[in-house]
Amino acid sequence: MARKTKDEHLIEVLHVAEMYYFEQMTQSAIADRLSLSRWTVGRMLESARDSGLVHITIDHPLARHHRLEVELTRRFGLSRAIVVPTQGRVEATLDVIASAAADNISLLRPAPSVIGVSWGRTLAQVVRHLRPGWTREVTVVQTNGGVAITRNDLVGRSVVMMAELGRGRAITLQAPTVLGSAQLCTMLRADTSVARTLEMASHADLLVYSPGPADNGSVLVGAGHISPGDMARLRASGAKADVMSHFVDSSGHPVDPDLDARTLSMDLEAVRRSPRVIAVAAGLEKAEAMGAALSGGLCTEVVTDSEVAEAVLSNRTTAGQQE
Repeated sequence: MARKTKDEHLIEVLHVAEMYYFEQMTQSAIADRLSLSRWTVGRMLESARDSGLVHITIDHPLARHHRLEVELTRRFGLSRAIVVPTQGRVEATLDVIASAAADNISLLRPAPSVIGVSWGRTLAQVVRHLRPGWTREVTVVQTNGGVAITRNDLVGRSVVMMAELGRGRAITLQAPTVLGSAQLCTMLRADTSVARTLEMASHADLLVYSPGPADNGSVLVGAGHISPGDMARLRASGAKADVMSHFVDSSGHPVDPDLDARTLSMDLEAVRRSPRVIAVAAGLEKAEAMGAALSGGLCTEVVTDSEVAEAVLSNRTTAGQQE
């Protein structure tokens, strides 16, 4: 049999693609019509996609960005990335991200029996999207201390409600996340209940947190733990993100040893050792923080929006520009 020319092969690939995508014929039916093997038809369809002859798009405002997911996964060695389109409003973007994160957590198999959770505005929104009975007999552990000043109980919503919806139990840390002295923090860490909670968080099947921005929009500034002056000093020291109340640089390492010694939170090395860590971030103001979490190896999975993903991949962030 004469060997097909390049043009003849291209025409055949085009014909196969038209039958598959336009006529909605099965690969087996195409193979029978053209006297080809089903394997050859499959290879032709794959070639059509790889060469750009066929472009597949999903036209829906909530459709995920596969290209960005693949790029994030490859660059940062993630096990999974979920990237959904940035919406027209920040609140809408957060809602979509929270819903995607809640669905991801609910569908994990095997279901985690112990989940470590860091409180915050994003996690509170994620919990609102969890359905009653999303899992059974789960233990939800607080990874870092609570707030000193707040208008609403973010800790209660993020930890207790998550456990209640999962028909399980919550274990909280009844102490502020930033203390007045390193000595006091050490004493609290030695307390049996605090030590047990932090130890359980360090060995959780799953950790979930949202990297916070190192600017005056930080929930720790609003909660009274960090003053605007302190934040300016942290920024000058290279702070890029708040990870479970630890202020870290672009490599994921604490920038202020004194502050870190006064921070009641699970150790960052324990975060890196955890088998599954999901970082959730919505909105371009979180891009710098998400980049630090990724570069620092402080997550194995991410759930974020397309603007954040693009900014992280291009090393383009806006944090600090609005201060």
